[in-house]
Amino acid sequence: MNNIVIPFTLSPCSQNLKGIYPNSQEIKNVFSNASEIERYGIIRLWITEGIPYAFKDEPLIYEEIREFISKGLHVHSKEVTLVGSGRIGYSLKKNVWGKTFTSSSDLDFTIISNELFSKLVEDFKKWVGDIESKKLRPKTSNELKGWLGSIEVVDRNIPQGFIYTKNLLPYNEYLTVRKCYGTMNKLQERLSQTKNIPKISDASIRVYSDWKSCIRQLQINFKTALGLW
Repeated sequence: MNNIVIPFTLSPCSQNLKGIYPNSQEIKNVFSNASEIERYGIIRLWITEGIPYAFKDEPLIYEEIREFISKGLHVHSKEVTLVGSGRIGYSLKKNVWGKTFTSSSDLDFTIISNELFSKLVEDFKKWVGDIESKKLRPKTSNELKGWLGSIEVVDRNIPQGFIYTKNLLPYNEYLTVRKCYGTMNKLQERLSQTKNIPKISDASIRVYSDWKSCIRQLQINFKTALGLW
């Protein structure tokens, strides 16, 4: 009895998504009509892997950057990737979808490391405890309002498996957070002196506990931007 071999197939819309940097309308049309499995593939292939658009002319500079971040934060360079407009060449946010990556854009780095994520969670808990015990006091009511807003956001994000380091305070007491800020500051200093790469406005880090959390959140971001969530 002959076994039937089933070929790999794509939905008709997904067959149109080709190339390293598809334009914003192409990726929007395909993602909106693709199957759930194909959507995960789009996130993995075009949003987290490959040579980022920002470094398409100097791809090995990107590798040097990954190594620099990995040494600064004691993670493996394979755990460091770039997402956002620097990755695909344009913004994927709802209100500015398709806006071209320029010198006023940011570099949005993502690190997938449960160890680093756990250390940031500990720093966050220490920060909250310092506020509750009055060991740390805000200078103004506006500063307190900002802290409480950030705490609310981080509290909501931790169960989803990620932390945005800019929502945390880089004080001396919070060693891992300070390392993240320090690494990004040094990175920007070096980038400003590096030839043949785009100038940027800022560089930041999101840390995920694992790849599952990362892909899931990026897909949520995509669906929200396209009104599919």
